[in-house]
Amino acid sequence: MLGLALLLSCEGDDSLQQPPAVDDGIDEGTEPPPPTQPEDPPPPDEGDPPPVGGEEPDAGPPPVDPDAGIPPDNGPVGGGVPIPPDSASWRFLGTAEGGPREVLGVTQDEGGNIWVAGGEDGLCLLAPGAASLRCYTMADGLKPWAPWKGKDPAPETRYLKVLSVTGGPAGTVFVGYEGRPNCESEFYKAPGVGVVKDPTIFKSGDADRVELQADGTLRVVHYDIHSPAHSVPGYGHREKLCTVNRIVWDKARNSLWFASNHGLAWGEPDYQGGETCSSAEVLAANEWVYAGTEKRQRCKFGVMEHVHPAIAMGDSTTSEDSRLAGDVWGVAVRPDGDVWLGSHIRTTRFKIMTNAVGHVGTGAPWNFEAARKQSEEKKHRANRIDLWPDAVAEPLFPTHEQRKDDLVSDLALMGDGTVWVSSFAWGLAKMNDAGVVTGYHLAGESDRNVSSLERDPRDGSLWIGHRWGKGLMRMHAEGEFVSHNPALGGRGALPVWDIQAVGSGDARKVLVAFSAQRDAAGNIVRPGGIGIYSGK
Repeated sequence: MLGLALLLSCEGDDSLQQPPAVDDGIDEGTEPPPPTQPEDPPPPDEGDPPPVGGEEPDAGPPPVDPDAGIPPDNGPVGGGVPIPPDSASWRFLGTAEGGPREVLGVTQDEGGNIWVAGGEDGLCLLAPGAASLRCYTMADGLKPWAPWKGKDPAPETRYLKVLSVTGGPAGTVFVGYEGRPNCESEFYKAPGVGVVKDPTIFKSGDADRVELQADGTLRVVHYDIHSPAHSVPGYGHREKLCTVNRIVWDKARNSLWFASNHGLAWGEPDYQGGETCSSAEVLAANEWVYAGTEKRQRCKFGVMEHVHPAIAMGDSTTSEDSRLAGDVWGVAVRPDGDVWLGSHIRTTRFKIMTNAVGHVGTGAPWNFEAARKQSEEKKHRANRIDLWPDAVAEPLFPTHEQRKDDLVSDLALMGDGTVWVSSFAWGLAKMNDAGVVTGYHLAGESDRNVSSLERDPRDGSLWIGHRWGKGLMRMHAEGEFVSHNPALGGRGALPVWDIQAVGSGDARKVLVAFSAQRDAAGNIVRPGGIGIYSGK
């Protein structure tokens, strides 16, 4: 499956010789149902009151056909003045400086500590003023698993692969892990003789809150991203999300967003463990009443999950409809607190703060269920944006042959509300604040495998990292690209999985994660590294 191939090449084939296949059936099978809970009937699909004014919520212009003419947009991305590559503005660190063999993410906390997602080498730290990195593993307290019924998995079954990092308050970093193979489906095995649901698989992965202590040790609190039975309307116990591709910290609203396999989850940045969430506002908005009397709570163990802009697939060979969700890689928080999220199938505006707007008698800020409905219910199909359109649009369901999966890899929100969306397979799409696609770029065979994006706060330009072929480039004006490969000392041949900018003005830094190059057998033949850019 392409989703697994793109998931940091967990099968070991990260060869740079050919682009990945572009249509390999992500989430083709029907999503496994949750365990039956007769006392929790699923909420009706049309459960929302009618919108204000009687308007259909799925009205709105469709995305632009990529093969048609694109409406002009004369606004520059940044200052519009190209800045040539400059090797003197870069600092590189790799295995010689104690870094990991592959770098899958890089970030900085508010205390100036640079943290690195080092895959199987763990979580690595470059302290302010240090010349070398220190790497931490499970022996130092990292916890890429959660207990099941009070029991931790046996040590030999524990698996460490750090995929993602985002800096928090001084000395704090949020860390995302890869779950073990089949962690998404393990809990949903059909019952039968000899069938065992292995908690060392379905409780693997997820995320940690990591605090650096004065003596250099770590204090770790684990986010067990799941929903206990009776916490989500219509569902029993859920164990779907386990691999965290990216993490975004929204400091202004004290929120974390976990972009994961199968969907997006919310987390409390200051979570200290235990079952109860700490925010009174979040708890109030997500309390619900079952059967008119019994109060239940969605926010548990510091998280709420999950949302995905899934669609149905019409397969003429089986005459059955299958749900398509796909991994989430793109997340961008809007100024109003809503969240743009992009998956392998669709992109949506998750209206976590504005879900009551235009809807009578429903929702409130932080109401996860109301916001989920406005991304997932059939009547809200305009909020499932097909950036690179399939051959048919909702309400029709595409067959396998009619699909062109978007394969979103990242999102970057610009100062004017524009959203740039990258794809592992199709290049760049430009989307306006209303969710309408207004442009496409980098669609050529050698340009289109884009894996990471970041807006430069210094001038508003756009940094673009490729998984295949083109390394690192920067767009100062729309459609005008400057390659930084000449300044990278050959690192432009490595996949760029993550770009993060920290600071502002002349003090800002751009952090780049150069992953490793592997051979067909999965062996690392060229280690990755960290790039720190401090130029204009």
